[in-house]
Parts: sequence; structure tokens; C-alpha cells
Amino acid sequence: MQILIIGTGHVGKALAQQLRASGHSVAGTTTTPEKVAELQPLLDEVFLLKGNETSKVAAAAQDCDAVVVTVAPNWKTTNTPEERERQYKEVLVDTCESASAACPRVIFCSSFSVYGDGGEGDAPIDEMTPTGNHEEPSSRYYQEAERAALAGGNGCVLRFPDMYGAPGDMSYPDRVKASHEYFGGKTVFSADAPLYAIHVEDVVSAIYHVIDMGLQGTFNICDEERVPFTNKQVFDAICAVEELAPLDFLNQVKAPLRKISARKIYETGYRINHDDPNAGLVERHNA
Repeated sequence: MQILIIGTGHVGKALAQQLRASGHSVAGTTTTPEKVAELQPLLDEVFLLKGNETSKVAAAAQDCDAVVVTVAPNWKTTNTPEERERQYKEVLVDTCESASAACPRVIFCSSFSVYGDGGEGDAPIDEMTPTGNHEEPSSRYYQEAERAALAGGNGCVLRFPDMYGAPGDMSYPDRVKASHEYFGGKTVFSADAPLYAIHVEDVVSAIYHVIDMGLQGTFNICDEERVPFTNKQVFDAICAVEELAPLDFLNQVKAPLRKISARKIYETGYRINHDDPNAGLVERHNA
């Protein structure tokens, strides 16, 4: 197969290596001229473009069997509502619209944020659960991007939780320290939301699985067998270990408040291979 990856960061690069090792032809994109030389050994072809440059995306995707969209907004430049509006639309929606116009087979890496807090009820949240939080830019534009990715009729949306394990990623203790240092001990997250997290290697293996199996539609990607501890349980444990005051949860960014089901993807043979990175810390703290 010929595959174009829009957004060759940590996930895109690892995916490209795995696909090429399996005999696929893989092209990739970057928005940074300085990264072209770095990417050339990893890809059959490198394109310098932005996802909203529709004609360039069409040229890069010519004769491709699938386009994988792994782009994500830069959190460093999304500090205000206005910045989030611009960044999320441009990076997510415009890119998926360009990709869908160029190729009917688009695989988009989305987010659990589309569910908001999950709505009413106590049943596990699955792919049929209505989306929520339609006002917050992250949730709204991920939803719009999903619709664009599926518009070609042969697309696939993978909804992921918070990712960890990529080179240079902040550890959870470092995130808590940053909340104290830069935000006065406050965090925008919900105290009672389970802190779902996924290792970058499991993200890559999920995308590869979808390509290899030819899957279509929408899938939640997480550990089907365990519900993680809540944000408050995890961050309180970290604060205790680091001798910091507990964080104040502002509940501005909604997240599902109950189990998220990944049974649909598990029924195709996929499994998460990495354990919850925070479970051991909380268990030791509670002992």
C-alpha cells in the first residue's frame, strides 16, 4: 500500500518505520523546513506543507491508498480561548477536510474529549454514546474533524486518551509541578474523571492494526479491562510524594466521568500492551 502520514512527530515517525518494515510505501509531511533532512531516512518521500493547504495535500496524497492524520495542536500556543479556536480548527478540521478531499480512506487520531463528561447514566461510554461539550474548542473541533475524516465513506476515527511515553514528554509528576509553578496550584481538569492514559507505542500499534485489518468507523482505544484512578487520586498521590499542596481542580476541561469501553476494537484482536503508568503510585499512597 501507499500511505501518506500527515504529521510526522513521534507517532508518525514510529508508524512509518513499522509500515515500511512491513513492505508499505510511506510518505510523510512536516511544517518545519529544518525537519525535512531528519525525516528523509525514515520515509520514501517528505512533503513540506500545512494541513490546510488543500492543493499541496492533494498532490502529496496522489495515488495513496490511505492518509493517516496524526496532527495535534501545540498546547504552548493555545492558552487563550481565541488561540484554541484558531489552532484547533486549523490543525484538526482543515487538515481532515484536505485529507478527505484527497483520499476516501482517512484514518484520524481523535480524542476522548469529544465525549465531554459522558452525559447522564452509569453505563460504560462506547462509540454510540453521544458526543458532548460542544462549546469547548478542543471537543468541538475534534468532533468536526472526525466528521470530515469519515466523509469519504471509507474512513476510520481512533479516539485516544492522554498520551505518554514519547521522547521529551512531561512525566505526570512534572505536570503537577508545572501546575504549581505556572498556574498557582490550579488545574483545568475534572477531579472525578478517570485519568485514562495510553503509551505512544500502543497508539502506533492501534493505527497499524486499523490499517492492517482494513477497519472502518469509530473506535475507542484504551484498556478495556481496567478503569484507572481519577485525576484527583493520581494528582493527590503525586503531591504527597513530591511534598506539594494538593491541586485545586477547576473542572473547565470536561472528561468522561465513568468507564470508557474499548470492547469494539478488542473484538478485532487489538490489545493494550502497557499498564496504567499511575496505578502503582496511587496504590502505594493508599496502602
